[in-house]
Amino acid sequence: MATTVNILCYKSKTLGNGEHPLMVCVCMDGKRKYKSLGVSVKAEHWNFEKNIPRCPE
Repeated sequence: MATTVNILCYKSKTLGNGEHPLMVCVCMDGKRKYKSLGVSVKAEHWNFEKNIPRCPE
């Protein structure tokens, strides 16, 4: 029974300010649950391949 937790930038949802919400994805027993963190980021500040923040320069 393995459990994984990932932080995702929810790219398919765009908020009114043009940012995307960050979500926690918990995978356990073949089921996934998503929960919003209440934090949003702009797409250019997120690395979608590695699912980590990108430092603005």
